[in-house]
Amino acid sequence: MKVYFVHDRQQEDDARQAWLEAAGYEVTVLKGCIELGVALREAEPDLLLLDVLIDGKNGFETAREVTLKHPERDFPIVLCSRIYRGRQFGVEAQRSGVQTFILLPKPEQEFIRRIKQSLAHFVPPKDLDVAA
Repeated sequence: MKVYFVHDRQQEDDARQAWLEAAGYEVTVLKGCIELGVALREAEPDLLLLDVLIDGKNGFETAREVTLKHPERDFPIVLCSRIYRGRQFGVEAQRSGVQTFILLPKPEQEFIRRIKQSLAHFVPPKDLDVAA
């Protein structure tokens, strides 16, 4: 499974990338919303993992833009934050099209469990029955 991972500290070692790779995911690390846009034009991932703080637009804005530009997408969006805590940010994440909002730090097993849960419970927008 392919994961696009957009995070704020490209020069720092991020354990989340190593955890995902150890769990069998193919991780492509992107530096910001511009690189993400290019990557999405080339191929869709199985999951998009965003930090709130990224180059260019923030994670909320990026998730909203991906949701609007890719209404037929077949991948969930997961947003992570160490700084933005509290219910209001979880609500904002949902409004932005995010399926899962993860507060960091998290132990490796919990982080991977939340990623797997996001993949297992994702319903592509095109498959939602909005008429019901």
